[in-house]
Amino acid sequence: MLLRSIIFTGAINGLFFILLLMNKPKNSDSDRILMLWMGIISLQLGFYYDNLSANPIFPDCLQLLGFSLPLINSPVLYFYISSLSFGYDFKWRNISIHLLPFLFFNCITFFLHYIKVGDLFLKDGFPHFSSTLNSGVKHFLTALLAIIPGYYTVLSFLVLLRHQKRLPDNYSYTEKINLNWLKWIVVSLLILFAGLFLFIRYGVSYGLVGYPDLFAVVGAILTIYVFFIGFCGLHQDAVFNNGISLQADINEEDLIAANYKNSGLSDEKADQIFIRLKLHMDKEKPFLKEDLSLAMLAGELGITSNQLSQVINQKSQTNFFNFINGYRVATVKDKFKDPALSAYSILGIAYDSGFRSKSSFNKIFKEITGQTPLQYRKAVSS
Repeated sequence: MLLRSIIFTGAINGLFFILLLMNKPKNSDSDRILMLWMGIISLQLGFYYDNLSANPIFPDCLQLLGFSLPLINSPVLYFYISSLSFGYDFKWRNISIHLLPFLFFNCITFFLHYIKVGDLFLKDGFPHFSSTLNSGVKHFLTALLAIIPGYYTVLSFLVLLRHQKRLPDNYSYTEKINLNWLKWIVVSLLILFAGLFLFIRYGVSYGLVGYPDLFAVVGAILTIYVFFIGFCGLHQDAVFNNGISLQADINEEDLIAANYKNSGLSDEKADQIFIRLKLHMDKEKPFLKEDLSLAMLAGELGITSNQLSQVINQKSQTNFFNFINGYRVATVKDKFKDPALSAYSILGIAYDSGFRSKSSFNKIFKEITGQTPLQYRKAVSS
């Protein structure tokens, strides 16, 4: 069976992905949570693979546990996404309370299977309810398998939105740290869980589709997620490399609310810092560093990140991202006007001015000047 082979490949790839993370010189909390998530997904795919065989080898208790694994992997995915976002303070004990739906679900299913024998039975590796069991219990248990993962997926989406909203106030770039790939995963998971709920609620309940067919498709889709997360994770600096860490530069002090009530800055002091900031920008040109962050620039000025953020927001009426990239665009414009640099490529000048990618440079340049880099260069060269 093709789908069964795909599921097996996904389980093996998940284990291989764990090995890649284990071989890192230093594992972060994000790495450990991701390893846990990949391990759970691999187990889940392993159960699907076994259940789709002619003679499943796992005992009933393990099959019941395997069937409820989505109630664990969705909270773990939420913790993983949270660990990559700003202001996250991970403690392993925080996970325990999120295991309650899994424990609750299994208490009921084990009771129905082992105590009230016959109310829930396993057939071809998948649980089935007897016709005498209360329909409310059936609908509650089946809905739980879609509602709980859906709930944590919504929470994950909200975490990503908050993370991306905070980026411009703390970084002069967003490439590789905006977690867009995770946002698309979360959106697709929302669609998957909605579809799964409808299939379980109506398809399985009314005999339109069987559990084996349904979970063969689910297993194949999970395999795609394993490969996609593996590929994107290898290119996610915050996951695999130590060069960029969203938590390294951001501490609790840096996340004080935008009203700055506790910054201790008077208007006079803010004006002084703003003058120092502009002198520093003109003389030292820190904006030429492509990975410049709020924390880095604050350190160069000998002030806190919160104070620098307040000064930039209040005195320049913009955020850190736009403030720094405004200097970069101004530098590019000056170089476009320099005849000695006429032979240099547009992209080469952009990189020399602190930009990290062609797409972000083109977008930012047009937002500030109203022209594309090529249009502007032709205009000043003619």
